[in-house]
Amino acid sequence: MLNSRFLASVAALGLLAFTVRADDWPQFRGPNRDGISRETGWLTQWPAGGLKVLWKQPVGRGYSSLAIANGRVFTIGLLPKDDSKKPVLEETVTCVDEASGKVLWQFSYTGFQDKSFPGSRSTPTVEGKVLYVYGQHGGLYCLECETGKVVWQKLMGKDLGAQTVTYGYAASPLLVGDMVIVPARILQNKAPKESTIKPSSNALLLAFNKKTGEEIWRMYHESYHLGGGYYACPTSCVIDGKPCLVYHTGNACFGLDPASGKTRWMHPFNDDDLLTKKGRHGITAQEPAVLGNRILCCIHPDNSNGLGVCLEVDGDQVKEVWRDKLLDNYSCDYIVWKGHVFGIQHNDTTSRIGPLYCFDIATGKKKWEQKDAGGSFSMIDGKFLTFTGEELLLIEASTEKYQELARSQKLFTPDELTFRYSDRIAPVLANGRVYCRSQRGTLICLDVRRK
Repeated sequence: MLNSRFLASVAALGLLAFTVRADDWPQFRGPNRDGISRETGWLTQWPAGGLKVLWKQPVGRGYSSLAIANGRVFTIGLLPKDDSKKPVLEETVTCVDEASGKVLWQFSYTGFQDKSFPGSRSTPTVEGKVLYVYGQHGGLYCLECETGKVVWQKLMGKDLGAQTVTYGYAASPLLVGDMVIVPARILQNKAPKESTIKPSSNALLLAFNKKTGEEIWRMYHESYHLGGGYYACPTSCVIDGKPCLVYHTGNACFGLDPASGKTRWMHPFNDDDLLTKKGRHGITAQEPAVLGNRILCCIHPDNSNGLGVCLEVDGDQVKEVWRDKLLDNYSCDYIVWKGHVFGIQHNDTTSRIGPLYCFDIATGKKKWEQKDAGGSFSMIDGKFLTFTGEELLLIEASTEKYQELARSQKLFTPDELTFRYSDRIAPVLANGRVYCRSQRGTLICLDVRRK
């Protein structure tokens, strides 16, 4: 007869297997590109002495988040090409070992050194044995995860006649079926000097065969060179039972057919919303959030005043149902949970920290607001994980009130935080480890595995 201790051990192991789940984070905003992790069983009661630091690794300056898959961590940053006093900076993809932080390989290409917001923008997308990278100058690369070797590349400027844009391209490649989708500013007969062709048609968003790089379709909407859809990809979703791409160009929100890129519906924003009379044109750096047939998107026509809008789709028609100025997330994305939208108000003139808020999507009613509560954030197992630029905050996910659960030690030394806006980079939890990055270029890995 099996003894009771053995049976108890088996039962405990069964319970552990049921309640603990590790999960990769293979692209921008996680497995489903919604900012939500499926991981469970991690440490939510943080020690008073601070979280254990497993490793730190310099990965170059920038705002790129992390893609984590198959024991590897991928990110992008500006790194010097040589050791001279005034080195040339290159945008560099770095692959590090998840457990040790050791650099396994790097892949570099021409960088873009913007004075106001220096550094990388987009996040790699991993699928199987390859990853997709989109650079600030419009280089789309398919690389081997194992080696960093180029499988194929599409240089938007040289190969398609795309123009450079203010601040550089920032969208993280979106995979839909057999396609990889990114934006690019292509105007007929207005190619840059390095281009080998003169564009025969305009483009704002393009889809390529993810295995070969062959172009499948392109769509175009007239959009200002600053902010017109170049900083984010569409959201892949299902509306009224049909696959859809919801794309926000800064001055309009579109519903596109994923197979052809053709427009199903469009909601343009008016001149007052875009501050057109003041010389503004609308800008967004967000991927829209979708719940059923409702869409949440944000326009930001200047550095201080933004606007969050809730749209409702009915067939080929779309209308605005409510709006609120508090939802001006600017460069951070919404998280939708239990019929509510959560976000961080962000602009370029006030404090970088919060407020964090919660709105009922059905009614547009604000449920709660908390000042000084973090920056870009992720959601894991009913908890929000956010980064202030110095510390991590753990917050209970609630539609009724704000409740802070834990706060980490300061994660970076002063020389690792010599530039602001680190709070725009959302922290990532994968396989019992939290990853956080400073805009200056230091990646830190923290242990949140239960012992």
